[in-house]
Amino acid sequence: MIAITTQTIKSMARGALAVSAVSLIAACSPPPAAKVLADTSERYILTSYHEFSTTSLQLAEAAAQFCAAPTQSSEAFEEVRTQWRRSVIAWSGVQNLQFGPLLVDNQAWKIQFWPDKKNLIARKVETLLRSAETLDIKRIDDSSVVVQGLSSLEYLLFDQAAGKLDSYSNATGPRRCDLLVAVATHLHGVAAGLYDAWRPEGGDYLHSFIKTGKNNPEYPDDSIALANLLDTLVAGVELIKRDKFERPLGLDSDTSRAQIYLLEWWRSQYAKEAIIANLNSLQTLFNADDGYGLDDYLTDVKQRGDLSTKIQQGFTSSIASAKAIPNSLFSTAKPREQAELIAFQSELSQLLSLLRMDLPEALGISLGFNAKDGD
Repeated sequence: MIAITTQTIKSMARGALAVSAVSLIAACSPPPAAKVLADTSERYILTSYHEFSTTSLQLAEAAAQFCAAPTQSSEAFEEVRTQWRRSVIAWSGVQNLQFGPLLVDNQAWKIQFWPDKKNLIARKVETLLRSAETLDIKRIDDSSVVVQGLSSLEYLLFDQAAGKLDSYSNATGPRRCDLLVAVATHLHGVAAGLYDAWRPEGGDYLHSFIKTGKNNPEYPDDSIALANLLDTLVAGVELIKRDKFERPLGLDSDTSRAQIYLLEWWRSQYAKEAIIANLNSLQTLFNADDGYGLDDYLTDVKQRGDLSTKIQQGFTSSIASAKAIPNSLFSTAKPREQAELIAFQSELSQLLSLLRMDLPEALGISLGFNAKDGD
Protein backbone atom coordinates (compact mmCIF):
# COMPACT_ATOMS: atom_id res chain seq x y z
CA MET A 1 0.00 0.00 0.00
CA ILE A 2 1.32 3.42 -0.98
CA ALA A 3 1.44 5.97 1.82
CA ILE A 4 -0.24 9.25 1.04
CA THR A 5 2.14 11.94 2.24
CA THR A 6 1.94 15.71 2.10
CA GLN A 7 4.57 15.65 -0.63
CA THR A 8 2.52 13.15 -2.62
CA ILE A 9 -0.56 15.35 -2.32
CA LYS A 10 1.43 18.39 -3.50
CA SER A 11 2.81 16.41 -6.45
CA MET A 12 -0.67 15.23 -7.39
CA ALA A 13 -1.97 18.78 -7.13
CA ARG A 14 0.80 20.10 -9.36
CA GLY A 15 0.04 17.36 -11.87
CA ALA A 16 -3.65 18.20 -11.86
CA LEU A 17 -2.88 21.89 -12.34
CA ALA A 18 -0.56 21.09 -15.22
CA VAL A 19 -3.21 18.97 -16.94
CA SER A 20 -5.78 21.72 -16.38
CA ALA A 21 -3.42 24.33 -17.82
CA VAL A 22 -2.73 22.23 -20.92
CA SER A 23 -6.46 21.64 -21.37
CA LEU A 24 -7.15 25.36 -21.01
CA ILE A 25 -4.46 26.27 -23.53
CA ALA A 26 -5.78 23.67 -25.95
CA ALA A 27 -9.30 25.02 -25.52
CA CYS A 28 -8.11 28.59 -26.18
CA SER A 29 -5.90 27.78 -29.17
CA PRO A 30 -7.60 28.47 -32.50
CA PRO A 31 -8.20 25.57 -34.89
CA PRO A 32 -5.38 25.05 -37.42
CA ALA A 33 -7.32 26.52 -40.36
CA ALA A 34 -8.17 29.64 -38.37
CA LYS A 35 -4.53 30.00 -37.35
CA VAL A 36 -3.46 29.79 -41.00
CA LEU A 37 -5.85 32.60 -41.90
CA ALA A 38 -4.78 34.77 -38.96
CA ASP A 39 -1.03 34.32 -39.39
CA THR A 40 -1.10 34.65 -43.18
CA SER A 41 -3.21 37.81 -42.97
CA GLU A 42 -1.28 39.49 -40.18
CA ARG A 43 2.25 38.42 -41.10
CA TYR A 44 2.00 38.61 -44.88
CA ILE A 45 -1.07 40.36 -46.30
CA LEU A 46 -1.29 43.27 -43.88
CA THR A 47 2.50 43.68 -43.86
CA SER A 48 2.62 43.71 -47.67
CA TYR A 49 -0.06 46.39 -47.97
CA HIS A 50 1.74 48.47 -45.36
CA GLU A 51 5.01 48.15 -47.28
CA PHE A 52 3.34 49.22 -50.51
CA SER A 53 1.76 52.23 -48.81
CA THR A 54 5.12 53.20 -47.31
CA THR A 55 7.15 52.86 -50.50
CA SER A 56 4.56 54.74 -52.56
CA LEU A 57 4.74 57.60 -50.05
CA GLN A 58 8.53 57.69 -50.38
CA LEU A 59 8.12 57.74 -54.16
CA ALA A 60 5.70 60.69 -53.98
CA GLU A 61 8.05 62.56 -51.64
CA ALA A 62 11.05 61.92 -53.90
CA ALA A 63 9.11 63.18 -56.93
CA ALA A 64 8.05 66.32 -55.06
CA GLN A 65 11.61 67.04 -53.90
CA PHE A 66 13.00 66.53 -57.39
CA CYS A 67 10.48 68.89 -58.94
CA ALA A 68 10.70 71.52 -56.17
CA ALA A 69 14.42 72.11 -56.76
CA PRO A 70 15.42 75.21 -58.79
CA THR A 71 17.21 72.90 -61.20
CA GLN A 72 16.55 69.20 -61.66
CA SER A 73 19.67 67.26 -60.66
CA SER A 74 20.61 63.80 -61.88
CA GLU A 75 21.00 62.61 -58.28
CA ALA A 76 17.43 63.64 -57.37
CA PHE A 77 16.10 62.11 -60.59
CA GLU A 78 17.84 58.79 -59.87
CA GLU A 79 16.35 58.85 -56.39
CA VAL A 80 12.86 59.06 -57.90
CA ARG A 81 13.70 56.12 -60.14
CA THR A 82 15.03 54.14 -57.17
CA GLN A 83 11.85 54.78 -55.21
CA TRP A 84 9.79 53.72 -58.23
CA ARG A 85 11.66 50.38 -58.32
CA ARG A 86 11.06 49.89 -54.61
CA SER A 87 7.36 50.56 -55.13
CA VAL A 88 7.24 48.01 -57.95
CA ILE A 89 8.78 45.38 -55.69
CA ALA A 90 6.27 46.22 -52.94
CA TRP A 91 3.39 46.11 -55.45
CA SER A 92 4.60 42.67 -56.55
CA GLY A 93 3.86 41.52 -53.01
CA VAL A 94 0.14 42.32 -53.24
CA GLN A 95 -0.45 42.11 -57.00
CA ASN A 96 -1.72 38.52 -56.85
CA LEU A 97 -4.10 39.00 -53.90
CA GLN A 98 -7.16 39.04 -56.12
CA PHE A 99 -9.72 39.18 -53.33
CA GLY A 100 -10.90 41.81 -50.90
CA PRO A 101 -10.52 45.59 -51.30
CA LEU A 102 -8.14 45.29 -54.27
CA LEU A 103 -11.09 44.18 -56.42
CA VAL A 104 -13.26 47.17 -55.53
CA ASP A 105 -13.54 50.00 -58.08
CA ASN A 106 -10.63 48.89 -60.30
CA GLN A 107 -7.97 49.46 -57.65
CA ALA A 108 -5.45 47.15 -59.35
CA TRP A 109 -5.87 48.96 -62.69
CA LYS A 110 -5.28 52.28 -60.95
CA ILE A 111 -1.92 50.91 -59.84
CA GLN A 112 -0.83 49.16 -63.03
CA PHE A 113 -2.12 49.31 -66.61
CA TRP A 114 -0.67 46.20 -68.25
CA PRO A 115 -0.38 44.76 -70.81
CA ASP A 116 -0.50 47.90 -72.92
CA LYS A 117 -1.01 46.29 -76.34
CA LYS A 118 -1.64 49.56 -78.20
CA ASN A 119 0.89 51.82 -76.46
CA LEU A 120 -1.97 53.76 -74.89
CA ILE A 121 0.19 54.94 -72.01
CA ALA A 122 2.50 57.01 -74.21
CA ARG A 123 -0.38 58.43 -76.26
CA LYS A 124 -2.61 59.32 -73.31
CA VAL A 125 0.20 60.80 -71.20
CA GLU A 126 1.48 62.97 -74.04
CA THR A 127 -2.06 64.12 -74.85
CA LEU A 128 -2.51 65.15 -71.23
CA LEU A 129 0.82 67.00 -71.24
CA ARG A 130 -0.13 68.94 -74.39
CA SER A 131 -3.47 69.98 -72.93
CA ALA A 132 -4.04 73.24 -71.07
CA GLU A 133 -5.62 71.51 -68.08
CA THR A 134 -4.27 71.83 -64.57
CA LEU A 135 -2.34 68.67 -63.76
CA ASP A 136 -3.20 67.92 -60.17
CA ILE A 137 -4.43 64.94 -58.14
CA LYS A 138 -8.07 65.62 -58.98
CA ARG A 139 -7.32 65.64 -62.70
CA ILE A 140 -5.51 62.33 -62.38
CA ASP A 141 -8.32 60.83 -60.32
CA ASP A 142 -10.81 61.89 -63.01
CA SER A 143 -8.61 60.46 -65.77
CA SER A 144 -8.42 57.02 -67.29
CA VAL A 145 -6.46 54.36 -65.41
CA VAL A 146 -4.05 54.47 -68.36
CA VAL A 147 -2.42 57.63 -67.00
CA GLN A 148 -2.53 56.57 -63.37
CA GLY A 149 -0.20 54.48 -61.29
CA LEU A 150 3.17 52.84 -61.71
CA SER A 151 2.79 52.29 -65.46
CA SER A 152 2.35 55.99 -66.19
CA LEU A 153 5.24 56.80 -63.86
CA GLU A 154 7.44 54.27 -65.63
CA TYR A 155 6.83 56.14 -68.89
CA LEU A 156 7.67 59.48 -67.25
CA LEU A 157 10.83 58.10 -65.63
CA PHE A 158 12.25 55.50 -68.02
CA ASP A 159 10.99 56.01 -71.57
CA GLN A 160 13.92 56.44 -73.94
CA ALA A 161 12.53 59.71 -75.27
CA ALA A 162 10.14 61.03 -72.64
CA GLY A 163 11.70 59.67 -69.48
CA LYS A 164 15.10 61.33 -69.51
CA LEU A 165 16.34 64.03 -67.19
CA ASP A 166 16.53 66.44 -70.14
CA SER A 167 12.76 66.15 -70.55
CA TYR A 168 12.36 67.97 -67.24
CA SER A 169 14.73 70.78 -68.14
CA ASN A 170 13.17 71.99 -71.39
CA ALA A 171 10.07 74.07 -72.04
CA THR A 172 7.70 71.17 -71.24
CA GLY A 173 9.55 70.34 -68.01
CA PRO A 174 7.22 72.15 -65.58
CA ARG A 175 4.12 70.37 -66.84
CA ARG A 176 5.97 67.05 -66.91
CA CYS A 177 6.93 67.65 -63.28
CA ASP A 178 3.35 68.56 -62.38
CA LEU A 179 2.17 65.29 -63.87
CA LEU A 180 4.93 63.27 -62.22
CA VAL A 181 4.07 64.61 -58.77
CA ALA A 182 0.31 64.32 -59.30
CA VAL A 183 0.47 60.69 -60.46
CA ALA A 184 2.87 59.68 -57.68
CA THR A 185 0.70 61.36 -55.05
CA HIS A 186 -2.42 59.75 -56.46
CA LEU A 187 -0.71 56.35 -56.41
CA HIS A 188 0.08 56.76 -52.73
CA GLY A 189 -3.54 57.64 -52.07
CA VAL A 190 -4.64 54.36 -53.66
CA ALA A 191 -1.98 52.34 -51.80
CA ALA A 192 -2.78 53.98 -48.45
CA GLY A 193 -6.49 53.38 -49.04
CA LEU A 194 -5.91 49.67 -49.59
CA TYR A 195 -3.83 49.37 -46.44
CA ASP A 196 -6.46 51.26 -44.47
CA ALA A 197 -9.19 48.98 -45.82
CA TRP A 198 -7.37 45.96 -44.37
CA ARG A 199 -6.04 47.24 -41.08
CA PRO A 200 -8.07 46.84 -37.86
CA GLU A 201 -8.06 50.59 -37.17
CA GLY A 202 -9.53 51.26 -40.61
CA GLY A 203 -11.97 49.24 -42.69
CA ASP A 204 -10.85 46.06 -40.89
CA TYR A 205 -11.24 43.67 -43.81
CA LEU A 206 -8.72 41.65 -41.81
CA HIS A 207 -11.48 40.79 -39.33
CA SER A 208 -13.88 39.83 -42.11
CA PHE A 209 -11.32 37.50 -43.64
CA ILE A 210 -10.15 35.68 -40.53
CA LYS A 211 -13.36 35.63 -38.46
CA THR A 212 -15.32 33.21 -40.57
CA GLY A 213 -18.73 31.88 -39.56
CA LYS A 214 -22.44 31.80 -40.29
CA ASN A 215 -22.73 35.53 -39.56
CA ASN A 216 -20.05 36.34 -42.13
CA PRO A 217 -21.77 36.46 -45.55
CA GLU A 218 -18.50 36.56 -47.50
CA TYR A 219 -16.69 33.85 -45.54
CA PRO A 220 -19.23 31.56 -43.84
CA ASP A 221 -16.50 28.98 -43.18
CA ASP A 222 -12.72 28.61 -43.17
CA SER A 223 -12.57 26.63 -46.40
CA ILE A 224 -13.80 29.57 -48.49
CA ALA A 225 -11.11 31.87 -47.08
CA LEU A 226 -8.46 29.16 -47.50
CA ALA A 227 -9.61 28.75 -51.11
CA ASN A 228 -8.72 32.42 -51.71
CA LEU A 229 -5.18 31.74 -50.55
CA LEU A 230 -5.01 28.66 -52.77
CA ASP A 231 -6.35 30.62 -55.77
CA THR A 232 -3.78 33.34 -55.10
CA LEU A 233 -0.91 30.85 -55.24
CA VAL A 234 -2.12 29.19 -58.45
CA ALA A 235 -3.17 32.38 -60.25
CA GLY A 236 0.07 34.08 -59.21
CA VAL A 237 2.32 31.42 -60.72
CA GLU A 238 0.07 31.14 -63.79
CA LEU A 239 0.36 34.89 -64.36
CA ILE A 240 4.15 34.74 -64.12
CA LYS A 241 4.49 31.74 -66.39
CA ARG A 242 2.01 32.75 -69.07
CA ASP A 243 1.74 36.54 -69.18
CA LYS A 244 5.02 37.75 -67.68
CA PHE A 245 7.30 35.21 -69.32
CA GLU A 246 6.11 32.79 -72.02
CA ARG A 247 3.89 35.04 -74.13
CA PRO A 248 6.22 38.04 -74.32
CA LEU A 249 9.19 35.81 -75.14
CA GLY A 250 7.28 33.58 -77.57
CA LEU A 251 7.74 30.46 -75.44
CA ASP A 252 4.07 29.56 -75.05
CA SER A 253 3.92 27.38 -78.21
CA ASP A 254 6.10 26.15 -81.03
CA THR A 255 4.69 28.73 -83.44
CA SER A 256 4.63 31.79 -81.17
CA ARG A 257 6.76 34.83 -81.85
CA ALA A 258 8.28 36.99 -79.18
CA GLN A 259 6.21 40.10 -78.36
CA ILE A 260 8.78 41.85 -76.26
CA TYR A 261 6.66 44.95 -75.67
CA LEU A 262 4.14 42.84 -73.78
CA LEU A 263 6.71 42.33 -71.04
CA GLU A 264 5.85 43.83 -67.70
CA TRP A 265 7.96 46.94 -67.01
CA TRP A 266 9.76 46.77 -70.36
CA ARG A 267 10.68 50.46 -70.38
CA SER A 268 12.64 50.14 -67.13
CA GLN A 269 13.81 46.61 -68.03
CA TYR A 270 12.64 45.52 -64.60
CA ALA A 271 10.54 42.51 -65.60
CA LYS A 272 12.87 39.86 -64.20
CA GLU A 273 13.17 41.60 -60.84
CA ALA A 274 9.38 41.87 -60.57
CA ILE A 275 9.01 38.15 -61.32
CA ILE A 276 11.50 37.29 -58.59
CA ALA A 277 9.61 39.54 -56.18
CA ASN A 278 6.34 37.83 -57.14
CA LEU A 279 7.79 34.39 -56.44
CA ASN A 280 9.32 35.48 -53.14
CA SER A 281 6.00 36.94 -52.03
CA LEU A 282 4.02 33.84 -53.05
CA GLN A 283 6.39 31.64 -51.10
CA THR A 284 6.01 33.95 -48.10
CA LEU A 285 2.24 33.63 -48.41
CA PHE A 286 2.55 29.82 -48.47
CA ASN A 287 4.66 29.98 -45.29
CA ALA A 288 2.76 32.84 -43.61
CA ASP A 289 6.25 34.33 -43.29
CA ASP A 290 7.52 32.74 -40.06
CA GLY A 291 4.03 31.99 -38.74
CA TYR A 292 1.64 29.06 -39.08
CA GLY A 293 1.00 28.81 -42.81
CA LEU A 294 -0.34 26.44 -45.41
CA ASP A 295 2.98 24.62 -45.23
CA ASP A 296 2.38 23.76 -41.55
CA TYR A 297 -1.30 22.98 -42.17
CA LEU A 298 -0.32 20.48 -44.86
CA THR A 299 2.13 18.80 -42.52
CA ASP A 300 0.17 18.81 -39.26
CA VAL A 301 -3.44 18.41 -40.36
CA LYS A 302 -3.27 16.74 -43.77
CA GLN A 303 -0.17 14.64 -43.02
CA ARG A 304 1.39 15.78 -46.29
CA GLY A 305 4.74 17.07 -45.17
CA ASP A 306 6.19 15.54 -48.32
CA LEU A 307 4.07 17.84 -50.50
CA SER A 308 4.87 20.86 -48.34
CA THR A 309 8.58 20.15 -48.83
CA LYS A 310 8.15 19.73 -52.60
CA ILE A 311 6.35 23.07 -52.89
CA GLN A 312 9.04 24.79 -50.83
CA GLN A 313 11.70 23.31 -53.08
CA GLY A 314 9.69 24.33 -56.14
CA PHE A 315 9.63 27.97 -55.07
CA THR A 316 13.31 27.93 -54.12
CA SER A 317 14.34 26.35 -57.44
CA SER A 318 12.16 28.72 -59.48
CA ILE A 319 13.60 31.78 -57.74
CA ALA A 320 17.14 30.50 -58.24
CA SER A 321 16.44 29.84 -61.94
CA ALA A 322 15.02 33.33 -62.41
CA LYS A 323 18.07 34.88 -60.78
CA ALA A 324 20.32 32.82 -63.08
CA ILE A 325 18.87 34.46 -66.21
CA PRO A 326 21.55 36.85 -67.51
CA ASN A 327 20.71 40.47 -68.27
CA SER A 328 17.12 41.68 -68.59
CA LEU A 329 14.30 39.80 -70.27
CA PHE A 330 13.81 42.77 -72.60
CA SER A 331 17.33 42.39 -74.00
CA THR A 332 17.02 38.62 -74.50
CA ALA A 333 17.84 37.45 -78.00
CA LYS A 334 16.60 34.12 -79.39
CA PRO A 335 14.74 33.00 -76.25
CA ARG A 336 14.25 29.43 -77.51
CA GLU A 337 17.99 28.95 -77.62
CA GLN A 338 18.79 30.30 -74.16
CA ALA A 339 19.26 27.48 -71.67
CA GLU A 340 18.54 29.65 -68.62
CA LEU A 341 15.11 30.64 -69.97
CA ILE A 342 14.17 27.04 -70.74
CA ALA A 343 15.32 25.96 -67.28
CA PHE A 344 13.19 28.66 -65.64
CA GLN A 345 10.17 27.64 -67.73
CA SER A 346 10.64 24.03 -66.62
CA GLU A 347 10.85 24.98 -62.95
CA LEU A 348 7.69 27.10 -63.21
CA SER A 349 5.82 24.25 -64.91
CA GLN A 350 6.71 21.83 -62.13
CA LEU A 351 5.78 24.32 -59.40
CA LEU A 352 2.47 25.15 -61.09
CA SER A 353 1.61 21.46 -61.36
CA LEU A 354 2.13 21.00 -57.62
CA LEU A 355 -0.01 24.03 -56.81
CA ARG A 356 -2.77 23.41 -59.33
CA MET A 357 -3.09 19.62 -59.06
CA ASP A 358 -1.56 18.25 -55.87
CA LEU A 359 -2.25 21.05 -53.39
CA PRO A 360 -6.05 21.35 -53.90
CA GLU A 361 -6.41 17.58 -53.60
CA ALA A 362 -4.32 17.48 -50.42
CA LEU A 363 -6.26 20.36 -48.86
CA GLY A 364 -9.64 19.04 -49.98
CA ILE A 365 -10.43 22.43 -51.51
CA SER A 366 -11.45 23.10 -55.10
CA LEU A 367 -9.88 25.90 -57.09
CA GLY A 368 -12.26 28.77 -57.65
CA PHE A 369 -12.72 30.88 -60.75
CA ASN A 370 -10.32 33.79 -61.09
CA ALA A 371 -10.08 36.63 -63.57
CA LYS A 372 -6.82 35.34 -64.98
CA ASP A 373 -8.19 31.96 -66.09
CA GLY A 374 -8.15 31.25 -69.79
CA ASP A 375 -6.77 33.38 -72.56
